[in-house]
Amino acid sequence: MTFLRDIVSLRSSLENPATPITSAAIGDLFDAGPTAAGVSVTEKSALSIIAFFRGVQIIAQAVAGAPLHAYMRSDSSRTDLPTSLRFEDPNPYTSFEFWETFTAHQVTWGKGLAYKHRNRAGEVVAFTGIHPSRVKIDVVKGERARSLGVPHFLTFTVDGTDVFTARDILHIPGLSLDGVTGVSPIQAVRESLGTTLSAERAAASFLGKGLMLSGALETDAALEQEQADALKRRWNALYGGASRAGDVAILDRGAKFRSLTMPLADAQFLETRKHQTTEVARLLGLPGWMLNDQEKSTSWGTGMEQQFTAWVILGLRPYLQRFEQRLTRELMPKGQKAEFSVEGLLRGDAKTRAAFYASGIVNGWLVPNEARVKENLPPVEWGDVPYRPHTTSGTDPLADPTPDTGAPA
Repeated sequence: MTFLRDIVSLRSSLENPATPITSAAIGDLFDAGPTAAGVSVTEKSALSIIAFFRGVQIIAQAVAGAPLHAYMRSDSSRTDLPTSLRFEDPNPYTSFEFWETFTAHQVTWGKGLAYKHRNRAGEVVAFTGIHPSRVKIDVVKGERARSLGVPHFLTFTVDGTDVFTARDILHIPGLSLDGVTGVSPIQAVRESLGTTLSAERAAASFLGKGLMLSGALETDAALEQEQADALKRRWNALYGGASRAGDVAILDRGAKFRSLTMPLADAQFLETRKHQTTEVARLLGLPGWMLNDQEKSTSWGTGMEQQFTAWVILGLRPYLQRFEQRLTRELMPKGQKAEFSVEGLLRGDAKTRAAFYASGIVNGWLVPNEARVKENLPPVEWGDVPYRPHTTSGTDPLADPTPDTGAPA
């Protein structure tokens, strides 16, 4: 019967001209059906889980906050970003806004998509984000692909009508099993998220039904509603309020007070919800303390700084590298590459940074201006010359050089 209802729902939905015929629309009815926990898991319902929403927000904002730079491949020197990646007019977004939304789609849907807007010269000058649910991705092979000199290429059908190629669409897939489109983390672990959603709804239902009672008054006699209301008012008048905390109650006519405990606690309901927060952190690749789960906060290192560094390298950096490589291939001029800078995220305290810069400058692998740029200081005229350490014995590069007396060796 459920399947038949889905067919009827699908037919009525597709007959609506406003409904796009996309794989995502059909997936909402079949792939995203109820889980074993009895709830449907979609992007909207998953984001209603506070731990999941916060985790997506952390990743998206961390990527959006990382500065994007352009470098020459030949000598790694800095150069100007293309117009499209500066997010100036006519781009409708700021850099932060675009990458935050794009990354959120990457985390939740397993792919990010955007229109490439070109000027009359054919240069990409702006982007417009596309929600992944609006797009159907297909692989074109055969004679059509061979005529273009490629084994295959992708087409993107937007809203069921408009068909584009990679020339017009920026498409960056996440983890993929078919080499075409990324796997949606929400659908990949829908059963786990369904359990979390079910627990959230059970808690809401528990509170909504008013079961959070501190206790109950019992009597041996049957009471009319008016008598019960009068007894309740009398009890609250005599013993209600913080000022009467710890007071002694006196009951007559066989009345008894019975304290009520939270039944869901006995069923380890709170522990279940706590476990689900850990599961969400595991799904998103976040250390637990980022989602306020601090029970195992030392499992990645000896302190928060080490854990954060591990997350930047193992959790955040893959997103940045995925974006960098696609931007370099599709948008950067030949001989240039795009890179996000994470040095700001990995900066230690002032003492640690000073020691790092001193080591680099004294040993010649860092120049003063490079250190000044990292500290948001203006360059100096003499700051681009690398220091050449002198040695006297060949073992101490920091020792004072032997004075030059002019005598022949």
